[in-house]
Amino acid sequence: MDNGWPRTVLTGLCIVTCALLGLLASRFAVGPRGVVAPALLDASAPVLASALVFVCLAVGAAFACAIARPINAAVALFCVGCGVAAFSMRGGTVADAVFQEGMFRWLGFETLAWGLFVASVAVIIFRVGGPLPDVPNPDPDQSFIAGLLRRRALVSLAAALSAPAVLAFMMVGVSKGQAIGACTLAGVAAAFGARLIAAHEQPILLFAAPCIVVGVAQLMLAGPVMGSLDARFASGSLNPILSVMPADVAAGSLCGVAVGLGWSRGLVKRDADG
Repeated sequence: MDNGWPRTVLTGLCIVTCALLGLLASRFAVGPRGVVAPALLDASAPVLASALVFVCLAVGAAFACAIARPINAAVALFCVGCGVAAFSMRGGTVADAVFQEGMFRWLGFETLAWGLFVASVAVIIFRVGGPLPDVPNPDPDQSFIAGLLRRRALVSLAAALSAPAVLAFMMVGVSKGQAIGACTLAGVAAAFGARLIAAHEQPILLFAAPCIVVGVAQLMLAGPVMGSLDARFASGSLNPILSVMPADVAAGSLCGVAVGLGWSRGLVKRDADG
């Protein structure tokens, strides 16, 4: 689809639809205090809450599939990210997770679960929408699965290793906007790095890579601070990577990578010219 008002209208409608579904999903993640829990693990019924939340967001992803082919898959995934961000904005912050004595130790596992959800959605949307039009295809006859697992495409996922560092540098507060913004910038950095490593590969799994890497980092960092968690938070010495909730990371991973791919299109053109 050419640039212009039809593309803008379709994208806007998809963002609004995904955001409304994200807000609907938040109604199923209520914690024991009667407000939306900071993480799905802290909901009154974690298993049921997780299932209903992911179903709502999957419906949003189905709507996003409708614009994946006429526009592109990256824009569709950005819309899904807006839905996850809307859900996350209704939830609690790290302060709620610390002082309500929730399942803080296991937040990294939930972040990894969000990463699997993001990866599944990315694979489906790219399957429906096709490859990004600005990325040259080195082997048009290759199957979708073979292209997904190309060696250089997998190597480019190493760019997501920069996500925890960028997140830690940008996370200077504990508000929801700060958390999602820092996670988004981490996704942007991962997208730029992946473009530099493999400009000719479809960045399908890259959308989930920052979420997976941050989840692993949270698991590694949570254990040593559990004994003095509230004291660390009160003194401001809690690691910034532990200050973001799983849905914050998922929203930033989707939106940040999509934005970073858009901003770094010039790298693909220069690589092709070279």
